[in-house]
Amino acid sequence: MTNFEASTDETKVLNLHREFVEADKTAYHPFLEANMVPGMSLLWYNLNQSNYHGVDHIVELWKMLASVMNGKAGTISTRDDAVTIIGDAALVTYIIDLAADFGSLGKVDQQGRTTEAWQRIDGEWKMIHFRCSNYKPSVMGGK
Repeated sequence: MTNFEASTDETKVLNLHREFVEADKTAYHPFLEANMVPGMSLLWYNLNQSNYHGVDHIVELWKMLASVMNGKAGTISTRDDAVTIIGDAALVTYIIDLAADFGSLGKVDQQGRTTEAWQRIDGEWKMIHFRCSNYKPSVMGGK
């Protein structure tokens, strides 16, 4: 996790990001229910290459993953974490390293490029968008 000097909003969003990463290790869906924008507004482009629309849709996935993980936590670390606040919007960008055993669904061990989009709604930060895609460094001169 990258350390940096943060404003109050940056600190709040960074803490939510850290809690999100922690919840992701066990697919702890109550975090999603408490911190995602309610209803169908959430748009989620998952590392599994599928899209999820609305908080209930992604909660359904996390519940299924938690059941096949049988209480075993995945290993998740992040690097190059950056928070950008623009008024009532915030972006969190980072590289994620993920390893998990999803039982009959198979094992995952990969890196992803990740963006969380947060919006302050009625004084609370809620995630409105999540995107994670495969990361392969050094392709065509990239980093």
